[in-house]
Amino acid sequence: MGLIEDKALVEAALFVAGRPLSIKELSKALGIRSLDYLEKLIELIAAEYAERKSAIEVVRVLGDKYVMQVKQEYSQRVIHLMPKPDLRTGELKTLALIAYLQPIEQSKIIKLRGSQAYEHIKRLLQMGLIYAEPYERTKLLGTTQKFAELYGFPENDPLLIKEAFKKVVHAEYADLIEKLEKTEKGEKEAE
Repeated sequence: MGLIEDKALVEAALFVAGRPLSIKELSKALGIRSLDYLEKLIELIAAEYAERKSAIEVVRVLGDKYVMQVKQEYSQRVIHLMPKPDLRTGELKTLALIAYLQPIEQSKIIKLRGSQAYEHIKRLLQMGLIYAEPYERTKLLGTTQKFAELYGFPENDPLLIKEAFKKVVHAEYADLIEKLEKTEKGEKEAE
């Protein structure tokens, strides 16, 4: 394929993903082997959106990932038009805990929610509402920009999100949160 087709393919991938994608992930999915070339394509796409002053932007996030998103100054005005994810009660509870405790180790979420939380986390990752990064022998979980936009936060700021979820999580999980905090305190004192 040529430059125009490659650029269009990358743009389509960023659009349909609805979540941050790494260069390696894009390379594998699209069959474009040169990571430098792929990065240049993304830069071209981002420049085109910026040049025409589009409400859409392509930005680098989480270190080496890129995402296509609505600019913040427009997202709050159109948030009500976004389709709400069809989450089951258990998935919503797991998401609320992740949002409140982020960044949180997956193993701690499993301790709080039980083994069914593995499936919840898998679904939340597929929907782009949370991220998972390798951390020691588990994964570190937190919310994404898509989560922030979907639930009406101006940005994916863990402190802001934690404050908003405080009442919800404490009402549902006060005893579990207390248990988790005591466990963490005990672990720190043991070190």
